Amino acid sequence: MATATKAAAEKAENAVAQVTETVSSTVSKATAVANDLVNKTTDAFAPIVKSAEEKTQELTAAFADEVKKAEAKGQELTEQFAAEYKKAEAKAQELAEAWTEEYKKAEAKAKEYTEAFGAEVKKVVVISVDTYAEAVQKYLDLTVEFVETFKNDAVLDLTKKNAKAITDLVEASVSQTKDLLK
Repeated sequence: MATATKAAAEKAENAVAQVTETVSSTVSKATAVANDLVNKTTDAFAPIVKSAEEKTQELTAAFADEVKKAEAKGQELTEQFAAEYKKAEAKAQELAEAWTEEYKKAEAKAKEYTEAFGAEVKKVVVISVDTYAEAVQKYLDLTVEFVETFKNDAVLDLTKKNAKAITDLVEASVSQTKDLLK
């Protein structure tokens, strides 16, 4: 039985060796196929990746250029706005000064007109008051003449005294009015 055991052990060893060799050969073949597949995939994707990298660099550079252009345009527009703002500010100051000057002229002219109007009003008042005094005096003179026609000395004397009192009152009133107009 030792021989049969030995022969069985050899058969088992041979079978294990064959299986090991088959597995090893299959693994080697599978590894070679896998390596070949990886290499072919890498070779196939390498130009695509390289092209994508180049396109990314190109787009990044173009974007950076556009950002620089936008920054420069923004700076230019800011400077233009600042210049226009300064011009507008200067024009507003100029207009304010011109308006102030014109306002002062108008104010002086209005004062001149007011003073001229006031002077004319004073003249009219003086003429009116003088005319009133003359009219009252003529009325009183006519009244005295009329009373003289009655040939009554007492009535004539009373009329003359009243005429004198009224004349004095009118003269005082006219004098006060002229004093108020000064």
